[in-house]
Amino acid sequence: MKKIYVLIFAVIGGMSAHAQMMQGSFSIDPYVGVPNWANSLLYNQYDGEEQNVQEYRAVGSMLSYGGRFEYMMSDKVGVGADVNYEVSGFAFKFQDQVYAADGSGLGGLTTYEAQYTAKKLRAMLRLNYHFVQSEKVDMYSAFAGGYKSVNRTWETNPSHPDYQDANANGALIPVALRIAIGAKVYFTQNIGAHIELGAFGGGLLQAGLSVKF
Repeated sequence: MKKIYVLIFAVIGGMSAHAQMMQGSFSIDPYVGVPNWANSLLYNQYDGEEQNVQEYRAVGSMLSYGGRFEYMMSDKVGVGADVNYEVSGFAFKFQDQVYAADGSGLGGLTTYEAQYTAKKLRAMLRLNYHFVQSEKVDMYSAFAGGYKSVNRTWETNPSHPDYQDANANGALIPVALRIAIGAKVYFTQNIGAHIELGAFGGGLLQAGLSVKF
């Protein structure tokens, strides 16, 4: 993953230096994305019928957060990077007997809280094709591909022999892809807003600011 970060920072540095010599050729787009698929489809659908599960809730937000930069190689084609981050998971409380440090039961009941958290970071290189351009409106299609990192944690408080605390890094498939179509609308010569509809690699709908230099 360190190699991916080094590559992205190198590309950003090179594009930033070149953009200073070519006004209007470089843009930065911070955004929020919706939905957070894991929380929307998996962790926020609990029906409350499981026995001995109390106060179930999704962990994290329904949003993801990210930013893109782009350098226009020509009037129609731009290259850049897309980085986004999201947190998903779930937590619940349950009652069970009290356990000693060695895992043996001591009798009596206590309330435990269990929590699973997954933190996902995607870093993708990106190619955009701008098929509509005017002073106020810029519409484009995009393809991006890169790396996905996931950090997972499982914690129970207090400790419970059937729920062991764990920390694991790595995605099942450490590859991120995105296919998208979007539009930017500029309020001034350099500042505007953008919206993007895409599949994979982040929220279905992403929206935020757009600043070009």
